[in-house]
Amino acid sequence: MSSSKVDVHELIAWELDEYPYRNAAMRLRREEFAKQVKRAQRRLAEREHHASCPALLAEESRSIHHLLAECTQRPDLQAEYEGLDWTLGVVDLSRLLAFQRRLVFSTSRHTSPTPQEDDWSQLISFTIGFQRSAEHHFVRNASTRGDLDISLHSSNPDLQVRLSPNTGKDGHLPLFLYGGSPFFEVAEFRGRWFLRDGYHRAYRLLQAGLHRVPAVVIYARTVAELGASEPWFFSEEQLFSNRPPRVMDFLDENLVLRYERTALRKVIRIRVEESLETFGETDQVQGEEI
Repeated sequence: MSSSKVDVHELIAWELDEYPYRNAAMRLRREEFAKQVKRAQRRLAEREHHASCPALLAEESRSIHHLLAECTQRPDLQAEYEGLDWTLGVVDLSRLLAFQRRLVFSTSRHTSPTPQEDDWSQLISFTIGFQRSAEHHFVRNASTRGDLDISLHSSNPDLQVRLSPNTGKDGHLPLFLYGGSPFFEVAEFRGRWFLRDGYHRAYRLLQAGLHRVPAVVIYARTVAELGASEPWFFSEEQLFSNRPPRVMDFLDENLVLRYERTALRKVIRIRVEESLETFGETDQVQGEEI
């Protein structure tokens, strides 16, 4: 499980959102915070206007096509991106925009070694073979009625309960735990290239001086497909401004505010209630049968 505190790295040169943890952390040093924001905004104003440049690297993608082609056939990849226009390729991290405002790190994080440049097998394992943890702590809650009432507590904020694709077959249970997409994702939308998922891995790779990495490349048709629709992300107006936030900006100390906040956990509560109800031949089952 997570420790009691986490480190937050937040991009502050763009319009800030309402984030109570930042406000609480900055309350005792407001003047210093205001100076840091102004310094970040001056730094941003010195930057040239954004010039769209494809992040997908054709030559490098062709050179490892045989490795990527094998991955394309994986059922988990095909299931994850069903209905989307996607491919696999090598991308340049330095050309990607960021719609995520904050990175959150455990204060006691332990990470595996970062792959070496041009070690494509290890880079593919790092970006496409990566697995998200579904580790959780099981808690049985008190129930005055005697019904089954349980909670799953996890340090993974993306943990979900999903319906199994094998529901109703051979006695399979209908639910399973999903730890979130394990794949490093890049998306092109309206001529601009964004990091869709994998921000912490991108940070590690850039720190190590690695720019060229394999990724799932999605050609998004809507903001929802891009994945930037949550209210705590940068707005569409900011993402398509003359000087949008970049993934590389998380490494620029002049653009980033660092502070601690209390660690959060994901809690999924499941309550099973039993009852007997009449069911006649003409009754209709509401919802989708599984």
